[in-house]
Amino acid sequence: MDVKGVTPDQVTFVGVLSACNHAGLINLGLNLFKSMTEEFSIDPLAEHYACMVDLLGRAGRLEEAFQLVRKMKIKANAGVWGALLGACRTHRNLELATLSAEKLLELEPHKTSNYVLLSNMYAEARRWDEVEKLRVMIKEAGAEKQPGCSWIENKNQMMF
Repeated sequence: MDVKGVTPDQVTFVGVLSACNHAGLINLGLNLFKSMTEEFSIDPLAEHYACMVDLLGRAGRLEEAFQLVRKMKIKANAGVWGALLGACRTHRNLELATLSAEKLLELEPHKTSNYVLLSNMYAEARRWDEVEKLRVMIKEAGAEKQPGCSWIENKNQMMF
């Protein structure tokens, strides 16, 4: 893009940061995120922060990821907290997972997968009272598992 004189926009940076994330290019991702604001004067959206939290989290740099969330200039959304919670699950950081899940449950109180992920982490740590508390919270929140639905298209007709 640079060679062709094309200026990247917010969408471009989501794609590039996501690519860095999945390719494990941590330093390149960090540098691009920095250049987004410093060189291109683009204010990061929650999607950019979620990419960066996931990038750092996959690399096991959970404290850096959490500090990034704390210093965000915008309010963290479910995508940001979900990325941090997922990284905590991978790297078995129950303390930070609990904090992330609390924030996530405030944003998505009816989404059972958030409760289940934290509950599974508590179960692995053999913290059975916490597992029980989460099960009670699920019931109190009225959270239910969303039913799945699959379909295929056959000769321009949808089949469920």
